[in-house]
Amino acid sequence: MSNRRFIVFFVVIAFLSSCDEEAIYYRFHPIKNNDWSRRAAVDFLLDSLSVDPDKRYDIMLDIVSSNQYPYQNIWLSVQQNMTDTAFVSDTIEIKLADSHGKWLGKGSAGLYQLSVPYKTSIALDPTRAYLIRIRQAMKDNSIKGIEKVGVLVK
Repeated sequence: MSNRRFIVFFVVIAFLSSCDEEAIYYRFHPIKNNDWSRRAAVDFLLDSLSVDPDKRYDIMLDIVSSNQYPYQNIWLSVQQNMTDTAFVSDTIEIKLADSHGKWLGKGSAGLYQLSVPYKTSIALDPTRAYLIRIRQAMKDNSIKGIEKVGVLVK
C-alpha cells in the first residue's frame, strides 16, 4: 500500500510541475478554412488579467501551419495597445522553415507550431484591457496553410 501512495504522489507532483504557472494568457484562434485573407483580422482581447504591476511580462506569437503553406516565412501586421494607451502597429517577419524547407517549431503529421517572441519585459496594468490584432501581410491577398494563430503572455 505504501508503494501505491508513493506512485500516486509522484504522478500528482509530476503533473503539477508540468503546468506552465507563468502563463497569464494563452489563446488560439483558428483560421477559417485554413485560408487567411489580408482583410481578416484575428483579435485577442486581454481583459481581467491577473497581473502583478511590479512584474515584467513577455508576449509570444504562435503560428500553427500545415505543410500546405507555400512559403518559408510569413509577414504579420500586429496592432497592440500593450506598450502604450494608443495602438502601435508593427510589421514582423516570422521564419516558418529553414532554407532547405525543413519546418521550424514542433510538429508532426503535417502540422507545425512555432512560438516566437514579440515583446519582452513589459509592464501590464491590471485595470486596463489590452487588444492584440493580427493580420497576415503577405503579397498574396489570401494564403492557405495557416491553421491557427495564438498569443501567449507569461
